[in-house]
Amino acid sequence: MEEKVMGAFTAIILVVVIAMSCLLVYVPNMHIIALKIEDSQMMGGRVSIMDMLRESNADLEADDPDTRQNILKGHQIRLTLPQNVTSSAVEINNNYVNRTINIKIKGIGKDYFQEFPIRGNSDNIVDVTYNSENLVGLIQITTDDVFEVSMTSEGENIYFDFVDPHEIYDYVVVIDAGHGGNVPGATKQGVCEKDINLDIVLELKKYFDACDKNIGVYYTRTDDTNPSFANRVGLANDTDADLFISVHNNSTASGRMSSINGTEVMYEAGDSTGESKKFAQMCLSNLLGELGTKSKGIVVGDEVYIIRMSKPPVALVEVGFMTNQKELDNLQEQEYQNKAALAIYNSVLQYLNI
Repeated sequence: MEEKVMGAFTAIILVVVIAMSCLLVYVPNMHIIALKIEDSQMMGGRVSIMDMLRESNADLEADDPDTRQNILKGHQIRLTLPQNVTSSAVEINNNYVNRTINIKIKGIGKDYFQEFPIRGNSDNIVDVTYNSENLVGLIQITTDDVFEVSMTSEGENIYFDFVDPHEIYDYVVVIDAGHGGNVPGATKQGVCEKDINLDIVLELKKYFDACDKNIGVYYTRTDDTNPSFANRVGLANDTDADLFISVHNNSTASGRMSSINGTEVMYEAGDSTGESKKFAQMCLSNLLGELGTKSKGIVVGDEVYIIRMSKPPVALVEVGFMTNQKELDNLQEQEYQNKAALAIYNSVLQYLNI
């Protein structure tokens, strides 16, 4: 009898083992699924942080003004830093073209938002994501417009405000280096237009960086990337820029080397104010004066997307012809690039009358 009971117990155990084995066979990723469920419950997920901020916003609106003031100190967002992490560990990178603000904080882990919930106002914020590797956390905030970011700290708390550029600067200018990335533009003798365009813009940036006027200058690119046309002109439109300049270089229709040379500037004929044409003429005059090139005039450019869609006065500068040997040689010289940049810089100051 005892042997029968033991046999039955052994059979039950065997059935259980076989069943579990089958489960593992048919659900081989059970552990991964469990980890994903656990991970989705953490506050580092895309939805949870944004929901947390919305809930905080609702709570703060329900609070009396004194409570709200005590929490936010008059700012938009508050983050609390862990012990032994100071504001010096915080780095901010603002990608204006993509409307994303990256906040890197050294010393915070994956459970940061579980321990220290975000508080504040969700206005103008589209999304918030978070990731942490090796105790370096990256908070990415996507906004619905272009903002400057200001950060203040008080004890364990850091506060962020998203500010309209015109609240900081007297004037806003957007500068676009044409082409980039896998779109080289005109290419002659191994030289890509995208690189010359960028070189001129980087020379122009030096002038604006040293400028003592209160001008906010935004660049569609300062490296070998290729923002979409919509993002390029969108940066000008969303900053409510006073001017939008795009830097390019020309070539013949056939792409063959020729004697055709000179500088031209495109403008928006659809601009009923005439300001785009006015600014284009200033750019042309200054470029001719600095470079000594032949005038190809100002040309209607409404067929070009970034010109047609621009709300601010816009000028698309064609500095020279890459299909002309002399101009191609000149365009590769830093001194020549600097002269082109100076001409554009002076055109901006002339237009703004400052």
